[in-house]
Amino acid sequence: METGQDRGTRASGRVRRWALEHWVALALVLIAVVYGGAVTLLHGDAESPIDETVYLDYTYKVWDQGLVYQGEQFGPDIAHRVGCDSVIPHGTLGQECGSGTVNLEALPNGGYTTGSGYTPVYFWTVRIIGDPIHALTGLSDVSSWRMSGVVWLAGTVLLLAALLRRSGVSNLATLTLGALFIASPYVWWTNTYISTDVSVVPFGAAVLLVMLEARRGRLSPWWLLPLGVLAPVFKITNLLVFSLAILYLAIDSLARWWHRRRSAATDTPPPLAPTHAVWLQVLLAAVLAVAAQVVWLRLVPLLAVSDVVVDQGVTTQLTGSQLVGLAMSGIAGPITHNPFAALAGTPLFGLIFTPLTWLAIAFVIGALMVIPWDRERGPIIWATAIGSIAALPALAIAMWVMTDTYFPLPARYGAALIPAVLLVGGYMLRNRIAMIIALGYAGALMAVGVGVAVHIGITY
Repeated sequence: METGQDRGTRASGRVRRWALEHWVALALVLIAVVYGGAVTLLHGDAESPIDETVYLDYTYKVWDQGLVYQGEQFGPDIAHRVGCDSVIPHGTLGQECGSGTVNLEALPNGGYTTGSGYTPVYFWTVRIIGDPIHALTGLSDVSSWRMSGVVWLAGTVLLLAALLRRSGVSNLATLTLGALFIASPYVWWTNTYISTDVSVVPFGAAVLLVMLEARRGRLSPWWLLPLGVLAPVFKITNLLVFSLAILYLAIDSLARWWHRRRSAATDTPPPLAPTHAVWLQVLLAAVLAVAAQVVWLRLVPLLAVSDVVVDQGVTTQLTGSQLVGLAMSGIAGPITHNPFAALAGTPLFGLIFTPLTWLAIAFVIGALMVIPWDRERGPIIWATAIGSIAALPALAIAMWVMTDTYFPLPARYGAALIPAVLLVGGYMLRNRIAMIIALGYAGALMAVGVGVAVHIGITY
């Protein structure tokens, strides 16, 4: 007869086996929480220049009024916060700490927020995660809400680890790539401040994981449909990963057609899931994603509280040279997006991330050059290369055509393709010494990230 002790022994054995199998994911979560939490707390309450004033205003209002409306002005809570804690590097924006008076004219866009374009869903996560942290720890509301980004980061590295592991990437390579991602400027700015961009990489990884697993016959492609609805509700740039999925399937289908023309029936490769089944779900998911965003964009003006419509304030003409610049920044630009390089007064904070740029480019271009074509890796390598170069120019052209306006797109708008770049990097990383060096470089970047957080916390 089995005793309770026997059952406990078996259960602990299963836990140990699970932990040994997933130790890389667990290690990345630990690194993400420790590093992300430290940087977040070291910031102080000075606001990020990447729209955090808009995001904080939305966060203050979301429980009371549900969402921020088109034509709405900034509220007194954010004016008080700006006056007391300032915005990097712009200072107090004409607000006086503790005055109780809002100087709307001194705020961006004459005091009108641009937050109406966002659904409240992301800001629910900020409050649901951040409010209990504030109540339990006594941290400021701003620091507590920012800690939601650390939780998002932990979930992101779990998805990235699953994507890489299921694609045959080694444990050491997965650990290295995950550490490089955590140490990147993209994470520093996105996951340690309040930013709607926190959802982009996890949705990119989730859609890519489900699509590839469905293509391998291991998972139902129907899981793409809820992702198609949810992704654009969090951020419109999440749509880019569906473009990558369609491009991947197009290349894969073309390769299958070419193989059938050149190969005898007895020489066909091992079968994958039928292409048409995955095609159907990817196209349906893409349609749902676009439809969800269109519905929201149609709803926003109907709910407007005034006739005032504000834009980014930096609109310009779209030129050929800008399109070339966007294409050139598409591979490495998202993961190395680093606004502080322009604020630091020294080139060091830009140069320290140059090797990360080299690595990202080497992953994608190198894979095209040295990895022989095969059914598993070939389509995603080519889709990543083409998608990374074309995504930002295509987004710029779509913006220009649909709205007749354009503002310079930051490279982080292509972040939905970061998981694909890392996956291709996993195919490339084979040398243990090179991986250990890259892992050491990631550690150095984290040390720099902590130092920059201390500097900003003291300076601002």
